[in-house]
Amino acid sequence: MIALDYAFCLKAGEAICPQENLEAFCSALGQTLNSLASDTRCQILLKCEQNSDWKQLAEIQGDQYELTLPSIEVKESTQSLLQKLLTADDHKYYSDQHYLMVPLNMRGEILGCLVISTNEEILDDAHAKNMLALLISGALDSHLQHQLLACEQAKHKNTEKKLVQEVCSQKGLLEQLHILHKISLRLWHAHSLDNMLHTAVYECIHALDFDRMAIFLLNSHTGLLRGTYGTDINGTVTNEQWYCTAIHEHYHAKTTLDKRRHITINEGCELYHDNKVVGTGWNATISLWDGDEPIGWIACDNLLSGTPLKSYHSELLKLLGVTMSQHLIQRRAQDDLKALNLSLEHRVAERTAQLEEANKRLNQISREDSLTQVPNRRMLDERLEEEWRRALRYQTPLSILIVDIDHFKQYNDKYGHALGDQCLTQVAEALSQVERRAGALLARFGGEEFVFLLPGSNRENAISVANRALEAVRKLEIPHGDSPVAPIVTISAGGKTTIPEKPNNQQQLFIDADVALYEAKNAGKNQAFVL
Repeated sequence: MIALDYAFCLKAGEAICPQENLEAFCSALGQTLNSLASDTRCQILLKCEQNSDWKQLAEIQGDQYELTLPSIEVKESTQSLLQKLLTADDHKYYSDQHYLMVPLNMRGEILGCLVISTNEEILDDAHAKNMLALLISGALDSHLQHQLLACEQAKHKNTEKKLVQEVCSQKGLLEQLHILHKISLRLWHAHSLDNMLHTAVYECIHALDFDRMAIFLLNSHTGLLRGTYGTDINGTVTNEQWYCTAIHEHYHAKTTLDKRRHITINEGCELYHDNKVVGTGWNATISLWDGDEPIGWIACDNLLSGTPLKSYHSELLKLLGVTMSQHLIQRRAQDDLKALNLSLEHRVAERTAQLEEANKRLNQISREDSLTQVPNRRMLDERLEEEWRRALRYQTPLSILIVDIDHFKQYNDKYGHALGDQCLTQVAEALSQVERRAGALLARFGGEEFVFLLPGSNRENAISVANRALEAVRKLEIPHGDSPVAPIVTISAGGKTTIPEKPNNQQQLFIDADVALYEAKNAGKNQAFVL
């Protein structure tokens, strides 16, 4: 029979409390239990915080122990034994073994339990058992907290290490981006496409984190690939414009473009020059785009120095591709613009005379009524504003006459719009011959209305012009069977003479002339009335 008393508890406390780690704790506990009986075996089980499951932390027998961090799921047999021990009375004897379960509590919560098994019967004292539980709980909790702290410290150190690496990587990327920006500025100042391509290859291999570089341009319509500038196996920039081949002969480039990738990087691969393997390392294929159209690609590798691929290489090379694409697009646009300018200068020189003549004609058309060939309303408005300012400045009379063809709607209804247009043309021709003095203007006002602008004319002269206009139209003797006025086409005229008193008051002149026209029509038409 084994006695678990105060003496054993003191011995166990002296053994396990000074230990510095879980391994030493398990070894000391095993040796102490082994002093009870040589076949004593124990298990340290932990209670899961999330659920009611148990996990095994350690299995100890004498000097031998098995410590598992993190703890592992217990076997089904152990789980079944636990259930029996948790519900057992004082008799704890199963399968030819005597068991004692020591509950481990910490801070008012169940931490786990210690299960002791032996062939001999275990006689335990309740107070001694509680003391043993308290000693083991404290020591175990301390070691577990220390272990957790050590893990957190390891994670923290690992995080710090990664942070330092990331900061170094970011610093390297910023330095490379600064260099790439300087290279881009030099490319903007290149005086030709050829010079730009040579500068790009030379500057990149001397300043960026790779050894060799070559730029290829693609004709997407023919599928042909043309070399520009590249580097040989010694890192010397060479002219490779003689190189021309089909895109399908370059697997990596074709795959990158077909899959619309910006970059493809391969590590630990064979590196080529002139279709021969010259070494191993990493290489990158960077696609060049003009919108959705591929225009070429860049190849680069680390053949010479074997510089390892860095975390920022992917972003750096993508930006290199974007930068080169922009420069190629801009340079092509400039070259196309120069060619277009030369062509346009030649064409402009040939057509200058034609354009001048066309402008003259356009100016005339814009101020001329297309049907009657007399000035239109735009011309009338411009001339009226000009003559109004002159009459206002010199206080000279200014007259206008509004002429309207009598019953023109009935004429159109009876004879049709073709003869109506012919009638308008004849009337316009006749009216244009009525007043030939300098400054006088006849314009079509709209529809069947015409306007005489008579600068320097008083009321008597305006009446004279109106009467001559009436007579000129009568002499045409254009038949008008539906007119209640006369069997021929006639007109009515209303006029107004004024001496301007303030600027921009031309509208009132038209209103008064329109009132006079109304009086002429109301009096029976085929007559004139001038205010």
